[in-house]
Amino acid sequence: MDGLTRALVEGAAAVFKPRGPVLEIGSRQVQEGLAIADLRPIFTGLEYVGCDMEAGAGVDRIERLEALSFPDGWAGTVLCLNVLEHAWDFRAGLAEILRVTAQDGMAMILVPFNLHIHAFSYDYWRFTPEAIVQLMGPFESVLYGWQGHPKAPRLVFALGFRRRRSDLPALAEAWRRQTLACWTEHPSAWKRFGAGLGGAIFGKRYFRVIRHWWDLAIQVRDGPKAR
Repeated sequence: MDGLTRALVEGAAAVFKPRGPVLEIGSRQVQEGLAIADLRPIFTGLEYVGCDMEAGAGVDRIERLEALSFPDGWAGTVLCLNVLEHAWDFRAGLAEILRVTAQDGMAMILVPFNLHIHAFSYDYWRFTPEAIVQLMGPFESVLYGWQGHPKAPRLVFALGFRRRRSDLPALAEAWRRQTLACWTEHPSAWKRFGAGLGGAIFGKRYFRVIRHWWDLAIQVRDGPKAR
């Protein structure tokens, strides 16, 4: 869990007023003791169930993404953050997310793109924005986006709604602004100076993470997309 991931969840909760129960897939708090890893306070008043493949802080139930034990349509809100890259059969995982999301519910998927290989327990995949759009195909309306340079984003995400929504263009910008307002992680002045100087000397592409730190794009995909 990092600050931007949490800010995206906080922004979505503020703009879209999520329903319960809330199901967090991959809820084990690796950074145990850090408030940033605990998303429950964002959903105060809603039933919240955290699940993961092994026990630990933040885990209420042991579950596998590819074979969840929850009934069809059980969750009003599903969070699957930094998990899909660790699922070998990620298509089965997406099918399960769709299955357990209520007919008037929503599901948020977030995956890293420009990140080192990390093992929880294994790291298999990276997904482009277009890949995420295709994977969210069965959802009636989808917002998707990325942070960082569009050719080398730091992370990619999507928010899918089971019911078609016509208000998403305006709400996409509201989500973007709310997320940036909640995101308190910023590179130091020294790092920004170094990126500017290094970019002028060695080329801008080598300092994309800093130079495009505040670039957050959110777009609308309306209507189901062929898989």
